Formats: sequence, C-alpha cells, structure tokens
Amino acid sequence: MLDVFFISGVPASGKTTIMKALRERFIGEGREARLGRARWIERPDGRVKMLGVFDGSAFEGTDRLSMTCIEDVIPWVRDLQDQIERYILLLEGDRLMNERFLKTTRAWVFCLTVQPQTLADRHKRRRDTQGEAFLRSRETKLRNLSATYRFTFLQNDTPQEMKDNIEIISYHINRKLNATIERTL
Repeated sequence: MLDVFFISGVPASGKTTIMKALRERFIGEGREARLGRARWIERPDGRVKMLGVFDGSAFEGTDRLSMTCIEDVIPWVRDLQDQIERYILLLEGDRLMNERFLKTTRAWVFCLTVQPQTLADRHKRRRDTQGEAFLRSRETKLRNLSATYRFTFLQNDTPQEMKDNIEIISYHINRKLNATIERTL
C-alpha cells in the first residue's frame, strides 16, 4: 500500500524549502536507494521515501532525475502499491507532474500558491534565468491538472505560511503513518 504526497507549484513557490523541512522531520539522514533511473532516499525502516536526488545542491529533488525517469518510477510505484505494508512517498517538482504519474499514484498534491510580487522577488533573489514563457507554461500545466486530480492549494508567501504549510502536510503524513502502526499491532 502506498500513499503519495506531491508538493507542487510554480518555480520559486517554496517547494524545495518545504521538502527540506519534511526530509528533516520524516527521514533524517536516511539512506540512498535506486532502481534504474528512479532514485530516492528513505528512512532506515524504509517506510518513508523521498523521490529525487539529495546531494546538498541548491535545488534537490526530482528535477535532478533523468527526464525519462518515469519509465522506472512507475513500475517501482506499482510494486509499492501491491505491498501489504503501507509506505509513504514524498516528492516535489515538475519532472513527474503529469497525468501518467498522477493517474498511477493517485497522489495527494499540495500545490503552493504565491502572490505575483512575492514570486517576482524570489526570482530576483535567486537570479533565475527561466523565461516568462516557461513560467507561464508551468502555471497553465498546474491549472489544467488541478481540474482533474486532487489538489490542495496552500498559500505560501510568508515565513509563517510556510511554517503552517509544513505543519499541515506533516499532519497528513503522520495520520497515514499512525494508521500503518495501528494496523500492524
């Protein structure tokens, strides 16, 4: 059994920052694992996994995976879905934000929304080179997918909102982990 929590949003919405906090909370140091082009870290008991490359670089996560990683990720996810034990998979980014992945995983998507001025400030601070057309395409992609799949929108402009969002997402992850513990007793 697998529960998938996907942190999404346009570039500079705060996905990486939230994932770092979730990694500290649910995985810690963890251990690296891979299956073909699928790479992840997991906590020692293997029950919580975070898809992506985590090497201390500025932008960790699924965007560091191969563009064709879905070909190995989907079979791996299906195997986890078939297990009796419950697993939690966390991921963020744009690489797997598509119909094929969402349909297969039935992921719960937490989509971070940010006011235009906050986004502009963050892009400036990051010295982004992403063009306006690309940024608009990410907005359109998310809007289109949210019409079909389960998205929970979270405002993420301020440090307090980010802290609250980490708590909201953590609450739902913990609920699934506790349900797992109760079933195994």
